[in-house]
Amino acid sequence: MVVVVVVAVVALALVTATGHLGLLTALRVRAVRLLVVAALLQAGTTILAPGSAVARVLTLVLTVVLVGLFLGGNHRLPGIPLVAAGLLLNALVILANGAMPVSSTAASRAGLSGTSLHLDQDPLREQLDGNTRLGLLADRVPVPAPGWAQVVSLGDLLVAAGIGLLLVAGSVRPQRPLDRSMALAMESTTRGSYS
Repeated sequence: MVVVVVVAVVALALVTATGHLGLLTALRVRAVRLLVVAALLQAGTTILAPGSAVARVLTLVLTVVLVGLFLGGNHRLPGIPLVAAGLLLNALVILANGAMPVSSTAASRAGLSGTSLHLDQDPLREQLDGNTRLGLLADRVPVPAPGWAQVVSLGDLLVAAGIGLLLVAGSVRPQRPLDRSMALAMESTTRGSYS
């Protein structure tokens, strides 16, 4: 997901340039271990059973559960609702079709050939066609990044936006609400100075 990586790098560069990188360490993110386990499952399946459709599908289901639990535990953090919405859209189109449909037209616009997608070898991806359900949610947005060309979905874009928002908003010092006496004192001072 090159879009997620690019957004995260740009957001971190922006946060670093403003000198607020340290504030990210104060961000209270819960259950990070769930993401670590999900990533290890994905990596392990890719390395140990790359051709096994059963292993890939089982890993996908476990990953969705683990990431869903992580998102539920962190739903109040900025950007997490966008990430959850993006992942939900991706899950809906995958469930409706049995795999993520990929547009060959978008792939060619991104600079990818139909054979480079390896759709015939990937049980989790298939060709977008007239029988595709929820086709608007499929991988149909071309990303012609040099060396990282790919096709992404609307859900992927929401995930990237959510991660960017989390990194940028998480680096902003929260404003304390004024208590009522302070607000009244400021209001009386402001009125008195204009009379």
